[in-house]
Amino acid sequence: MPPAKPILTSKKRSVAAAVLSVALLALAAHVSAQVPAAALSWHFDESDGNQAAEQMHRADGAISGVYLRVAGVHGKALRLDGETSGVVVKGSTLPGVAPAFTIEAWIAIDEYPWNWAPIADQRNEEKAGFLFGIDSFGHLGLQAEIGGTWQVLTTARQLPLKKWVHVAASFSPSTGLALFVDGKQVESRNVTGSFASAAGEDLLIGRARYPMLPAHWLHPKYAVSFSFDGILDELNIFNQALSPQQIEAEYSRFQAPQGDVLPYPRLPSGPPGAGPFGAYYATLKYDELWDAARRVGRDSDVVVRFDDAPVRLVSWQGTNYIPAWVTENGKWYTDEFVEAVGDADCPGGGDCEPMSDKQNRYAHVRILENTPARAVIHVRYGQCEVENYACANPDPLTGWTDSADDYYTVYPDEVAARKTVAWSSNLKVIPEFQETIVINQPGTRPEDNIQTDALTFVNMKGETHTYSWLHPPTAITQPQGANIQSVNLKSEWKPFQIVLPDRPLISVYQGEKTYSIFEWWNHWPVAQVKSSGISAVAADRPSHSSLSHIEGQPWQRTADSVTKIMLDGLTNRPAADLAVLARSWASPPKMTVAGSRFENQGYDPSQRAFVLRDVSADSASIRLNFNANADSPLLNPAIVVENWGEATPSLVVNGKPVEWGKDARFGLVDTLDRSTLIVWLRLHAESETSIELRQAASQAK
Repeated sequence: MPPAKPILTSKKRSVAAAVLSVALLALAAHVSAQVPAAALSWHFDESDGNQAAEQMHRADGAISGVYLRVAGVHGKALRLDGETSGVVVKGSTLPGVAPAFTIEAWIAIDEYPWNWAPIADQRNEEKAGFLFGIDSFGHLGLQAEIGGTWQVLTTARQLPLKKWVHVAASFSPSTGLALFVDGKQVESRNVTGSFASAAGEDLLIGRARYPMLPAHWLHPKYAVSFSFDGILDELNIFNQALSPQQIEAEYSRFQAPQGDVLPYPRLPSGPPGAGPFGAYYATLKYDELWDAARRVGRDSDVVVRFDDAPVRLVSWQGTNYIPAWVTENGKWYTDEFVEAVGDADCPGGGDCEPMSDKQNRYAHVRILENTPARAVIHVRYGQCEVENYACANPDPLTGWTDSADDYYTVYPDEVAARKTVAWSSNLKVIPEFQETIVINQPGTRPEDNIQTDALTFVNMKGETHTYSWLHPPTAITQPQGANIQSVNLKSEWKPFQIVLPDRPLISVYQGEKTYSIFEWWNHWPVAQVKSSGISAVAADRPSHSSLSHIEGQPWQRTADSVTKIMLDGLTNRPAADLAVLARSWASPPKMTVAGSRFENQGYDPSQRAFVLRDVSADSASIRLNFNANADSPLLNPAIVVENWGEATPSLVVNGKPVEWGKDARFGLVDTLDRSTLIVWLRLHAESETSIELRQAASQAK
């Protein structure tokens, strides 16, 4: 007799049914998660060459522009530069995209694009085909021609910068459009209609198909070409709409490295910390891809270091050689340059300025003087527009166009005398000379670098007033007669500017579209995009913020030039203390010279120095007296003696010998027809002061 069958109670029947149901669901999930073979697949695993091999149909792509092969989520990947690079797959090698399709890839975004940048793009304008990529805010999106309408679906959230992300998009005539990030569906739209393929069109990977206006342009209206900026890996196109489970399975195939795989570059300023005072030629590197495109030789840049402070003055090709002060914690600041604007001056009505000279065709820097007492650097640049490199105000007879010479005479106390000569055949309106510009490092917003109480103004009396950008001022009215400005960066050392107190010109920079409490643009520095105005939307790339203009009246004029002067530099002292420096420069003490050998040429504010000239052989020493007082203080004076010769001087201050060293420095500068002595002293006096410079008897002329 066969054994009796077990009797199932209702409870046991329920458990068995549940187990069976789970098993069936697991089986169904396993079946649905089985991913079919891709119709097209690029792994980007090649170690060299300019081809990206396709695995299914030999639809290989040609890689162009500046790019790198780097580590990917599996094997190698392709890093594109955001400007020139991309992959083109000829349409003749491609099978047609099916009525239902899925596109997936692994990407790491370095910088958001200027407008829509494709991961993959096969379309005919907006009449047929698809574009799968990211927009200027970093949103993932799929665009496609569905049912006679160009449909666009984007994510609500930005994709992260610098990190690996798995992205996918699908279309099915029955379910519509869907977007996936890291294996999860994040957006969908039930769109009815059939997909209109752009069969025969080239497939572009990472490269914009047409020049486009930057999405956040302000001026001028130039369409630009660009590419995806970051790393692409494991690009696959399927001839069906994968299920969410299948896309999650695709995401799970690789364990991508965690964290930032693309570091934020740093604007280069040479070795950190204090160093021997002086100006040094340097080869400053920024980013491997950006550097690779430059056609610039060694020692193209200049860095001025200081021996008593971890700050410097940098003239670098990435800022078009416009000198920038760099604080102890890497905050960058510049006083801008000469700029010609408007239809009357600049061809096409654009902005003719050095930041438009993307390839530095007209800009260079050189060291004129370099001694322990001071360094002098000279920056020359043209005022050209950004599209055709045409320069402002061509002279009808000579053909000369607008240009400028900027001379920075830099002393060991972190102060520079800036003399700027603007050359033009159209000086009916004096061009702009100064703009208060903070340069934001990649990865930082203006708020990371600038205090909310952004600017402090000071007058010659030392009275101050600070303005907050929570409610930006429309005009600078306090203190009365202000001619000094301190820029309140989030650093110990802060930039300052001083102009002569004769009717200074001060205005606030505001009114352009911005995504910060400060004006904020990223068309400069570094960027090669043909634009002189693009609002920044993220801290992904170098950018800049403008706060104000502070300018003095013209110091000198000729028929075709205007010269202005100012002091600028860095200080770690209260802003009110700058009034003493301003008085020592704008109202220096009177200097008298004993004897007839040296001719007193007075105080030259353009080099922040008292100047003498050797005109006879009457004496082998110089005796100088300064009637310093509180209104005309002697502060860290420089003395320039032309035709001094080669003799080593000795120094006496107020009757006491002083050894040359950190607080008393001299240098000898040889030129074609003379030798000049430069002396600099760390000295603050508000009473009668005497300084004597002696030549040894054997060295006297």
